[in-house]
Amino acid sequence: MNILLIDDHFCAREGVACLLKQIYPDMQVFEAESFNAGLAIAREQALNLVLLDLQLPDCNGLDGLAELKQAFPDLCVVMFSGVQDREVVFQALKLGAMGFVVKTVSRQAFVEALRDVLSGKVYLPATMAGKPPASANIDDAAPGLQPATSPVSLGLTPREFEILRWIACGHTNKSIAKQLNIQEQTVRNHLRPIFQKYGVSRRTELLVKLFEQGIVFGLPGAGL
Repeated sequence: MNILLIDDHFCAREGVACLLKQIYPDMQVFEAESFNAGLAIAREQALNLVLLDLQLPDCNGLDGLAELKQAFPDLCVVMFSGVQDREVVFQALKLGAMGFVVKTVSRQAFVEALRDVLSGKVYLPATMAGKPPASANIDDAAPGLQPATSPVSLGLTPREFEILRWIACGHTNKSIAKQLNIQEQTVRNHLRPIFQKYGVSRRTELLVKLFEQGIVFGLPGAGL
């Protein structure tokens, strides 16, 4: 497995590299202190994941994300930053990021984030759960916020609504199955009609849809 770290702060980069090697001893970790240096490595190495800092000396992280996804559409890129802004998270998802990891997360949360994105799941900071960005009422978004209080309001069945709440909080299928005391396959079965109703095929796209439409959920399990 090959991971690329693009971060201009040496201490942060080295710390993450050491942690990655502890978690995955056989992992090859590449490091770059600028976006252009990272892009050069991406063109030479087959990568499984890129951790991209938001603030780089030669490039805005979001611009870098767009360039990486254009050059390597199937590459898993996760934003890795000390900045936690809902608008930035929203833009990163729209540009194709598989997640947004804040540098202040705990070791356990960091490990879980890596496992999620490497298995094809989307990772979001806990504080982003179910919250739209400030621009959620712009362009294609519905005006204002839409608190989702019932399945009928979204055209979903009660179980689909319940599962969507957990998805909005960044939970994996396995975690949702445990919370609802159902089989993981049952969660996947309910996800298919949810994807169809929102016209998406991936979790990232679904989360972007929720953000765009300003759909806000309460805590999973509350009021059910």
